[in-house]
Amino acid sequence: MTVTTDSDLSGRLLAGRYRLVERIGRGGTAEVWRARDLRLDRDVAVKVLGAEADPAFRERFTTEARRAAAVSHPHIVTVFDEGQDGTDAFIVMEEVRGRSLRDIIAQRGALPAAEVATLVRQIGGALDATHRAGLVHLDVKPANVIVDDASNAKLTDFGIARAARDSEERELVGTARYIAPERVEGRPVTPRTDVYGLALVAYELLTGRPAFPGAENEDLLRDRLDRGPPHIRSVDPRLSEAADGVVARGLARDPERRYPTAGGFALALSDAVNDPVTRVLRPIIATSSRRWPRVDSLLALGVVLAILIGVVLFFARFPSTAAGAGVPRVTGLKLDQAITTLQGAGFQVRWDVASGQGPTCSVVSQDPSAGTTAGRGTYVMVLYISGKDCTKKSD
Repeated sequence: MTVTTDSDLSGRLLAGRYRLVERIGRGGTAEVWRARDLRLDRDVAVKVLGAEADPAFRERFTTEARRAAAVSHPHIVTVFDEGQDGTDAFIVMEEVRGRSLRDIIAQRGALPAAEVATLVRQIGGALDATHRAGLVHLDVKPANVIVDDASNAKLTDFGIARAARDSEERELVGTARYIAPERVEGRPVTPRTDVYGLALVAYELLTGRPAFPGAENEDLLRDRLDRGPPHIRSVDPRLSEAADGVVARGLARDPERRYPTAGGFALALSDAVNDPVTRVLRPIIATSSRRWPRVDSLLALGVVLAILIGVVLFFARFPSTAAGAGVPRVTGLKLDQAITTLQGAGFQVRWDVASGQGPTCSVVSQDPSAGTTAGRGTYVMVLYISGKDCTKKSD
C-alpha cells in the first residue's frame, strides 16, 4: 500500500482505544490507517468510514465487518473489532505489512508461473473457507489481495460479500473489469462466481495485464458477454497450453462450465504449471524444416530412448514395487518433514490447513492413510496446524 502524507486523522483516538498513526490506503469514502491498539499493545489496521458516506455504503460497511469476522483462515485478513466513534464507523483488522497484488503487478509485470501457482493456491484456500462459511466474496481482484513480507497472500475487503443463499442482486457494485457475467445478467451468484474472479487474478498475474482492459463502463461489462474467454497464450505464447486451458475454463461465461471450487481451479493450475512432461519434453520434440535430423537431436533422442528402456526393464524386474508402494506414516511429523518423507517414497504431496488446535506445523491427518498401497506418483493430501514457515526446512 502507498503511504500518504495526509494527517487529518493522525493521532486521533477511536473509541478510547485505537490510536491512528499513519494513513496507508484510501478508496471512496473510506481510509485505512495503521494504528496502535492501546489496550492490547499491538499494531493493527483500521478502516475508517467518514460521516459523508451515504446510508447504503454505511450498511455495506457494517455488513463487511460482520461477514469478514465470520471467516477464519491463514490467508484471510482477520477482523478483530468494529465500532462507531462520533459520526465515523470503523473496522479493526490485523495489520499486514506488504503490498497488494495490484502494486506488485504494476512494478514487476507478469510473474513466474510457479510463483503465480503458489499465490493462486493460497487465495483459492481462502475462498474455499469463505464458501464453507456460506458467503460469496464477489470482489476478488488484485487490489484486494495483500502479499506480506513472507510472500503469503491475504484476501481482504468483504465489503460487497453476500450470503450464498441471498439471490437478490440489489445493485451491481464492484469494479467493472472484475465482475462475473452472471452478475451483469442479474443471475444468482454462487461460489463459481468467485472462481471467475480468481481466474481473472491468475490471468493478470501470468500476463501482467487485465483480461478485460479498457475504461470502466458498460461497454466493458458487455464485452465479456459478447465473446469467449480471453486466453493467456494470446498475450504470451510461451505460457503452456495446459495452463491456458485451465484459465480459460475458469473464465467460462456459463458458471456450470467453470471449476466447482476455487481450490479445484488452483490445484488444476498448479498441476498445469508444474507438469514435468510439458516442461522437459517440449524442447526435444520441436520440429525442424531440415530434411535430416541434426546430430545433437539424434543424441538427445538416444538419451531419451535409453532412459525409457531402463525404466521398462526396471518395471519388468520389480513389478510389485513399480505397481505400488505403502504410503508412509507422516501424521505427527512437521509439515516439511512429511513432504520430504512422502516425496522420498515416490509420492506427490498436497497440503492444506486443518481446523482445530495442536502443535504448529504438525500434520494431523493424511489421505491415503499410512500403509495404503498406492502407485508411485500418487498424490497424498496432508492437513496440518497453521504456523509460520511450515514448508521451510527444519534446522
